[in-house]
Amino acid sequence: MKRRLLLIFLLSSSLGLAQGVRSLGMGGVLLPGPSQAGANPAYAAFPGSWEKEGFQIPVGLVRFLPLFPETSPLAYLTDPQAFRTRFDLLSFYDQAAHPNSFLLNPARSPDEVVFRVSADGLSITDGSGKPLLPSFQVGSDPGKPRALVPDPFPSIALELGPGTYLRFGTFAGVQGVRVSPSSALAQALASGSMEPCKGSSPSPCALEASGSYSTGISLALGFAAPLPEVPGLGKVYVGARAEGFYGLGYTEGSAEARPTFDQNGNVQGAEYRYRYFLSYAPFMEGTLGQGAAGQGYGLRADLGVAVDGGEWALGLGARNLLGFARWEGLEVAYDGTAETRTRTTKRSDLSAPEFLLNGAYRLPLEVGSLLLAADARFGSTAPAFHLGLEYSLGPWALRAGVGLEGGLGFGLGAGLNLEALALDLALTTHEAPLVGGTVYGVALGVNF
Repeated sequence: MKRRLLLIFLLSSSLGLAQGVRSLGMGGVLLPGPSQAGANPAYAAFPGSWEKEGFQIPVGLVRFLPLFPETSPLAYLTDPQAFRTRFDLLSFYDQAAHPNSFLLNPARSPDEVVFRVSADGLSITDGSGKPLLPSFQVGSDPGKPRALVPDPFPSIALELGPGTYLRFGTFAGVQGVRVSPSSALAQALASGSMEPCKGSSPSPCALEASGSYSTGISLALGFAAPLPEVPGLGKVYVGARAEGFYGLGYTEGSAEARPTFDQNGNVQGAEYRYRYFLSYAPFMEGTLGQGAAGQGYGLRADLGVAVDGGEWALGLGARNLLGFARWEGLEVAYDGTAETRTRTTKRSDLSAPEFLLNGAYRLPLEVGSLLLAADARFGSTAPAFHLGLEYSLGPWALRAGVGLEGGLGFGLGAGLNLEALALDLALTTHEAPLVGGTVYGVALGVNF
């Protein structure tokens, strides 16, 4: 089981670009500008005066070295014993989802899931009694594939004419992660009674954790250009993009825990079930040998608009207005007693749009200046919001911000912009998936 799950994560570790270090120091807010062209095609023609991001040093990748066996799959090759005893899938996912931050205390998987009944009511804890989060989601619904794949990294862009470009590259990333209770378990947690969980076997009360990941090669044809300036408003930019992909690997999986009862109706323990779908390109079958080879491909359409008002900027992007994705592969399910393996095909919805609304405003002060920025993501993805500010005085900048994305997170940052060198440093936080608690990270950026 552990080796199969590791294979899934190896095929799909999150290597996509995240927010820049400057943005991370502002709570993860997405600033208007060309680096957000993947979310809003109009930003491909937008001026870069709002971002001023340097090169992000992917310090989080250090945790994938065998020096850190709790997060490094490479430890399996260098020290199999340390890998078996210390490697943690949740820690690996947490770091893979934040490649540009070195996580000081990545989330740790619970040893077990315990349904605990006490005088205070019903609770779900790990083996040491620490409460688990009964509901958590980031990204899209992990129950089906999407035409909206992560942005390619690295990517190559070619200009085909005024405002027209072709972009291609490899992508790999987390599409969505969710922890949720069944309706019966939600009712039991609300009432503080286990009665809704009894009466049938298996119990209708279940805590489920699921996730989906993809990797492949994408090709995008886009157009972005300014419109004639609108008096009293500013310069308006519009953009459109069609993007297709050829899949190298896709996986979605879920695991669930249900309480078991003795003859007297008392909680006896928990039973576990899992299911996962695995697909990879046919040429990889000889290496992986899991019987999950199949074709994966998709196509989608994106639109966007943005306004540069001088001292302010605003943009609205809509991705995956129309699209489809299709993956052939193998579905494996374990019902508590036996495992089944079935060849199947997964398909996406025809339309599952995701929207990004973001903006920024410069406020001149008597000493220095203040930048305020905010963004909101909604639609087919779990809602996310960020609010950040930056105070600039000469070459120095101080930053702070807050975000709500699968939990509450904060950011603090500082920047030094000299004539030949610019440095950015950020301290980030986010809520650990499933187990709760605050995870701290450090990010570093440089620009010559």
